[in-house]
Amino acid sequence: MITISVEDLWKSYKDKEVLKGISFTVNDGEIFSLLGPNGAGKTTTIKILSCVSKPDRGKIEILGMKVPEDCEKIRRIIGIVPQDFQGFSDLTVKDNIEYFANIYGGDKSQVNEVIEELDLEDYKNTRFKKLSGGLKRRVAIACALVGNPRIIYLDEPTVGLDPKARRNVWDIMKKLKDKKLTILLTTHYLDEAQKLSDRIAIIYSGKILRLSTPDDLMKEFEKPTLEEAYLALLESISEE
Repeated sequence: MITISVEDLWKSYKDKEVLKGISFTVNDGEIFSLLGPNGAGKTTTIKILSCVSKPDRGKIEILGMKVPEDCEKIRRIIGIVPQDFQGFSDLTVKDNIEYFANIYGGDKSQVNEVIEELDLEDYKNTRFKKLSGGLKRRVAIACALVGNPRIIYLDEPTVGLDPKARRNVWDIMKKLKDKKLTILLTTHYLDEAQKLSDRIAIIYSGKILRLSTPDDLMKEFEKPTLEEAYLALLESISEE
């Protein structure tokens, strides 16, 4: 079953075309990763799919609902973890999660559930500003989950984290997939994409260069890792 369908999506800011007719689908319950350098259009795509920005043109459907026409309904079924999630510094972990529960229509039992699920019980009464980077990221994910979304968008969820904290976030993503959530991930870490993704889309200068699985791209360029295959793809584009 197709959860997200994007067809011929265009977006410009001022005089710059950020997205130039990209198309892809995301299947129910999979981890789909958008890969590409800074400025390629990954975050812009997430913003449009989460109804933060409007597309210039293109056809977008999320569980049969259209963007931007049905954005009010779409917001009820998605959870968003933005790259720049800050949280409320002087509120506790639990208070932060409760705030987002009120926004997303979650209840007290859901707040307690996500605190337990993301191993935040020992920190629930700690102020957000006192947390480590890895714990802040877990709180961000908890805030996105508290309304029981069908789809979750993770924009660079492990950027700046140490290796242990990154692995903790990986484990969380695997648990979310086991719960049949559909995950759209953007990441600069190719080992992360190789480890977690069912399928990938590589965006470069606002266009999709490849829609593939990590294994298929590695086979195409005869490389042992996704990172090496990715670099080989970009090198082949620069030579054209």
